[in-house]
Amino acid sequence: EMQDRSARQIQLEAMLRHAIKRDELSLHYQPQIDLASGDCVGVEALLRWKNPELGQISPGEFIPLAEQTGLILPLGQLILRAACEQLVRWAASTKTAHLSMAVNVSARQCRQLDFAAQVLQILRETSANPCRLNLELPERPLLGELEGTVARMEELKREGVGFALDAFGTGYSSLAY
Repeated sequence: EMQDRSARQIQLEAMLRHAIKRDELSLHYQPQIDLASGDCVGVEALLRWKNPELGQISPGEFIPLAEQTGLILPLGQLILRAACEQLVRWAASTKTAHLSMAVNVSARQCRQLDFAAQVLQILRETSANPCRLNLELPERPLLGELEGTVARMEELKREGVGFALDAFGTGYSSLAY
């Protein structure tokens, strides 16, 4: 059983590397609804992978693998660029120009010293409105390297990027704590 799991991990890692290059990954958008008005005010970008051989692969399977192997860094760049490009397309229509987009950011991305510079570069290259982008940070990086993370957040916040804690209410960010 352990050998089968190990072989599957190795196979998936190789396939994920190719998927990034072959554009097999896509963003899907989960609406965010204002409860008072019932209007859609934004979306959360969700990454999906449809492999030609294996079919749909669960994010619960490939995201942890990407974190372990370091593939989360190029994957994070791909996601952020695709999200910003979509924001630009939506900005061209009066029906969708008001929408914001939440994008999950990995702990590994947050810890990169040039994380803010990477985000700002993608925003410049795509011409996306930074005020429409919300980065969802896991609470874990906030605990490990608080000063660096806060400095990167402040730099992005000055440009209009918004932030949210992912999985709020668990662990150290819970209201009970």
